[in-house]
Amino acid sequence: MAASSTETDAPRRDPLKIVIVGHVDHGKSTLIGRLLHDTGSLPEGKVEAVAEMCRRRGMPFEWAFVTDALRAERDQGITIDVSHIWFRTRARDYVLLDAPGHREFLRNMVTGAAASDAALLVIDAQEGVRDQSKRHGFLLALLGVRQVVVAVNKMDLAGYSESRFAEWRAI
Repeated sequence: MAASSTETDAPRRDPLKIVIVGHVDHGKSTLIGRLLHDTGSLPEGKVEAVAEMCRRRGMPFEWAFVTDALRAERDQGITIDVSHIWFRTRARDYVLLDAPGHREFLRNMVTGAAASDAALLVIDAQEGVRDQSKRHGFLLALLGVRQVVVAVNKMDLAGYSESRFAEWRAI
């Protein structure tokens, strides 16, 4: 569970900056939205506000919308700029950098990655490693980001298949 912003159990150090990268629609923003929700880290009323916005627009609720700061991002259902999301646990403070996956916004991804200490490369369980996944991995290495975790996402759409997970794990 996330710690409240008033807790001072341990001395604080600089936040760990983690850039979230990967191919378009592999679930980067959704993963962050769910993480923030499931740890109780969203501001009061945020889920309700996003649900109401979706209702007014006649669109399904998307966890990604809790991180999309720009109206154009919500309107188009894409991440354009890097969102900086502060996240606190009892042990440490973090800044999650939600980077765009579209090739047209690669410069924004590089900006976020250059400012990060670590990365989470998100791979869709059904689509697997795509060109932009490889490009993001290469750029992380080029920028000197050495702490990289690969998350195989959307396992529910792959029927939670262990063999499907093993395919992507082997790469």
